[in-house]
Amino acid sequence: MSDTAKTALLILGPELTDQLNWADAVEVLRKGHMFPRAAISDMLMPMAEGELLTRSAAIPGLGAGTKSVTICPDNPALSPPAPSVQGLFTLFDEDRGHPLAVIDGALLTFWKTVADSLLGASYLAPSDAKSLAVIGTGPIAKGLLEGYVTLFPELTDIRIWGRTQQRALAIADEMTFPVAVCDSAEDAVRGADVVTSATASRSPVIKGDWLKPGAHIDLVGAHGPDMREADDALISSASLFVDSRETVLEHIGELRIPIAEKVISPADVRGDLYDLVMADSRQRGDDEITVFKNGGGAHLDLMMAWYCLEQASKH
Repeated sequence: MSDTAKTALLILGPELTDQLNWADAVEVLRKGHMFPRAAISDMLMPMAEGELLTRSAAIPGLGAGTKSVTICPDNPALSPPAPSVQGLFTLFDEDRGHPLAVIDGALLTFWKTVADSLLGASYLAPSDAKSLAVIGTGPIAKGLLEGYVTLFPELTDIRIWGRTQQRALAIADEMTFPVAVCDSAEDAVRGADVVTSATASRSPVIKGDWLKPGAHIDLVGAHGPDMREADDALISSASLFVDSRETVLEHIGELRIPIAEKVISPADVRGDLYDLVMADSRQRGDDEITVFKNGGGAHLDLMMAWYCLEQASKH
């Protein structure tokens, strides 16, 4: 990191999007998990119309960073509409502690979140997956559509469902490949090889008895301690994986609630991304249903921030 000491502070925003791609973003996270485990700290505070989430991380060899974002789910319905997630990430040099870059939080969250799920799917989803169900209609859902089609080129049966059908139709129209808009979450999920859900739901939207043998379920949306996207039947019957044990088990309702209610125990979680990357092999049987809980974390933002900084420095 010593050669970064002379670098001026960079302000990086949405204009960086055209310099990023999903294959590289996934590889950045894969390589980031080869460093020592990160020290992480999260704080979630209520606001009048949403929440303030502050996440910090330090990784030996990569420095440190903090992201502060507001999460206001009703923002897209306002007039004029506003993003549901807004904030900033500050990247700090490891050796001298000075800030290297301030990065738009929505940009970083978008790329980090989708790449997080794609990295998990690269180890857990059927390699020959042909059908994908996307639950949710926010910006992350759009990124998941694009990312999964990039990572799994055999996907041809692609579906989306959201509570607001107009938004689902709008996302489908934006894609360069056919996307069917379903009338219910069940219609979208049944028969899908891969299901990815990115909602702000506080109660399950995916039921275990909808799933086919061998399906992979990617749970992205529930970020708070009282939020869930999958029911107990799914959580208790699937092979469970998370991106970070430290983030998910204690802070996120998807597993925190069933653990507290004795539906599962922490020992039922078979591994996180550090474990998957170190094993470097696919972790599933043909009929095994796998669940990956994408809980995020500032360590992932930190890894992705270096990717953004490096790409910006090339131009």
